Amino acid sequence: MTDSVNRVLVVDLDGTLLKSDMLYESFWSAFGRNWRSPFLSVAALGRGKAALKTYLRSQADIDATSLPYDEAVIEYVRAHRAHGGRTALVTASNQIFANDIAEHLQIFDEVHGSDAAHNLKGPNKASFLVESFGDSGFCYMGDAAADLPVWQVANKVVTVNAAPSVRQQAERLGKPFEHLATPAKSLRPYIKALRTHQWLKNILIFLPMLAGHQLDVATVLSSVLAFIAFSLIASSVYVLNDLLDLNADRAHPRKRLRPFASGAVPIAHGSVLALGLLTAGTVIAALLGWTFLLTLAAYYVLTTAYSLWLKRKIIIDICILAGLYTMRILAGGVATGVELSV
Repeated sequence: MTDSVNRVLVVDLDGTLLKSDMLYESFWSAFGRNWRSPFLSVAALGRGKAALKTYLRSQADIDATSLPYDEAVIEYVRAHRAHGGRTALVTASNQIFANDIAEHLQIFDEVHGSDAAHNLKGPNKASFLVESFGDSGFCYMGDAAADLPVWQVANKVVTVNAAPSVRQQAERLGKPFEHLATPAKSLRPYIKALRTHQWLKNILIFLPMLAGHQLDVATVLSSVLAFIAFSLIASSVYVLNDLLDLNADRAHPRKRLRPFASGAVPIAHGSVLALGLLTAGTVIAALLGWTFLLTLAAYYVLTTAYSLWLKRKIIIDICILAGLYTMRILAGGVATGVELSV
């Protein structure tokens, strides 16, 4: 750090200072507050990514004090300032988000973010930094391939948890470089996000087969496929629920340790995970016929409505949860063709 102490240390936000991404944070926060926001986001995106970020900022409610920051990056920035260097937070995220975060952390001399007209990312950020600090007048801390144009005009490259390919490309720029790797890579948080222990509830799917004493190969296979499909769809809903409840989870002493709330799993990965689980569950359900597929679709719609709205309604929330257990038994009967008695 001594070679750059008299220069400005410019720090990226998403994926660098923050173990998350404010675009996804604001999207899920807005979605949790208004189910129409995904559709309105598409309309905003038609006017450009900067307009989308501005719209999401107006709809989201995010507590900067509870966001999952990378403590190693914070210490790096503090050490730079302690040696007399200046620091700047420059991000493609909305300016107001950047201001809130900088005010909370109190480690930056300058703060610059995107507005409704300008998206400070990639070449746009590089041009802005050269104009502000001069060519090679700053060292830059980032994490992704989008930061390569910035590193190209920086005095020093600092990567944070960057992919090996990004680190290699950054090194080939011929600048002094430093690589920070803060978290250990593990699949455990991803498995935890699926809440596989909750799959035990789906054993109710086997009840019609067992009660009807129909243990032939075809019936058993149908029940197993129904169990797998239901479990995948249920995990998709659990992921969706965690993404919608980020603010509430981070304010909770125990739930703040959940994979998405803590930053152990990036929210971007969670968004893909929720869609992937839903797709896989739907494909398996389709093998069991349209009736089972429609039953599973009804379960997904009901659980999603519960996550978005119904869980806030007294009495109704209990009735919905009880109904979901009954739907598992119904699904088992539909999948195997075993007629259910009242």
